[in-house]
Amino acid sequence: MSSRTARRLRGCATASTRCRWRRTGRAWPVPEAGAGVEVEAEVSAACRALAQRLGLGEVRPRVIGRFSNIVLALEPTPWVARVATGTAGPRAEPAWARREIALAQALQAGGAPVGAPAPGTLAGPHREAGWRITLWRGLHLRPQPPEARQAGRALAACHAVLATLPAALVPGLAVPEPWALLDEARRLLATAPSGPATAALPGDVRADLLARLDTLACALRAHPAPLQWLHGDAQVNNVRALQADPAASVWLDWEDACRGPLEWDLAGLVGAGRIFGGPEQAWAEAALAGWREQGPPIDAALLDACIEARALFVVAWTAWLGPDLPGRRERLAVRLAWLRRRGQPGAAAAAFIPAASPRRP
Repeated sequence: MSSRTARRLRGCATASTRCRWRRTGRAWPVPEAGAGVEVEAEVSAACRALAQRLGLGEVRPRVIGRFSNIVLALEPTPWVARVATGTAGPRAEPAWARREIALAQALQAGGAPVGAPAPGTLAGPHREAGWRITLWRGLHLRPQPPEARQAGRALAACHAVLATLPAALVPGLAVPEPWALLDEARRLLATAPSGPATAALPGDVRADLLARLDTLACALRAHPAPLQWLHGDAQVNNVRALQADPAASVWLDWEDACRGPLEWDLAGLVGAGRIFGGPEQAWAEAALAGWREQGPPIDAALLDACIEARALFVVAWTAWLGPDLPGRRERLAVRLAWLRRRGQPGAAAAAFIPAASPRRP
């Protein structure tokens, strides 16, 4: 990564790119999603260099997605590169990418409707010019969300395969603790940021959120629901239909893969809809109905607690990334207001823990 880009990222608090400088314990800066053209140019250069090193020849990287990762089609090859940007600070360790690739490979082998990584070691993760890059098979996807019930059924199909996978999925990697994303949320909330995030989450609000998260996490960990591998971020932006077959939905972006009960993924599916309402909720509830057609019984109280825990997780990430991109501050405010209306979980958080899960004989 060039010194020019590094200087630009350091000074970006007033730049129109609205990227932010992050120290990750490594020697590289991490721009958030929405980084400017210079950052995208450096990412493209890294992809060209990686393609040469891997024997893929000359490629023309074309940005096709700007989210928590920058996604580039490596034309004319069939591969798509995902370059970690926004999430790379808290997830600097390559274990995250190794786990994502292994899970996607296992899902593909099991016939689940997922985006497939490149074969074998070509998938990565790779390191080039300071960027972490994984390679995936390109898909022709429709830009809008798929039909909701079909998306829910596709998620249930993924869950069925995930339930068969061992906890020790990746050789040489420690098995992640159940509810690891709650631990990540706590670390993010406990890290006092600077800049716009400080105003969005002042110290007293942050302390209240940490207390709420601790109470919920303790109760959730005591719940007897069976644990399995999950998508981790099973929401509308991570599922799309194929251009050639609009009835076929595929689930993408398994970076948040974790171990927990099914209700965590279902909270991702319906949580934002229940907080924001409107068309967002209509799609989410229809997707949940589709999931129910194939999935096992759901613990409604556990789902409700997971929706609150996921709201805290999203708030923590929003604060870390910075709430200054269009629409992000407004959605953060709505989530905080929703949490305030629910009140403190307190002793009531333990009340939803049953003697046994409805999925446990």
